[in-house]
Amino acid sequence: MSRALLCRLASVAGFATLSVVVPSAASAQAGVQQAGAPQADSVYAASELTTPPKLASPSQAASLVRSSYPDALKKASVGGSVQLQFVVDQKGKVDPSSVEVVAASSPALGEAAKAIAARIEFVPGKMGSTPVRTVVLLPLTYRP
Repeated sequence: MSRALLCRLASVAGFATLSVVVPSAASAQAGVQQAGAPQADSVYAASELTTPPKLASPSQAASLVRSSYPDALKKASVGGSVQLQFVVDQKGKVDPSSVEVVAASSPALGEAAKAIAARIEFVPGKMGSTPVRTVVLLPLTYRP
């Protein structure tokens, strides 16, 4: 993720921050739209947006993260971090089929974060005044 454009948009009670990814050439070839007028089925990079996506409710996202913390890890005071990548659609919903765990300090935390990703709501990214599908990288931190 060396080319990630870390546009810190929201901090969720110390549990999560939202970053928008500038895709590499490989992801551009995998369907991320790189230029032109907005198209309904295209996925756009952060560098093309007038307005990047942001969390619709930081407190709701923080609550989801807290509720997903695996009990065994919490009781053992094991924290860690997870990076999820997914597509946020024009309505601000996460496309469940696009959710990927990019990195996780623990497989259990990765699975916990992946399980809640589709329930996190966003204000969609926009090109001009048109909401568009956008690739998002969401780092989450679980703290005991």
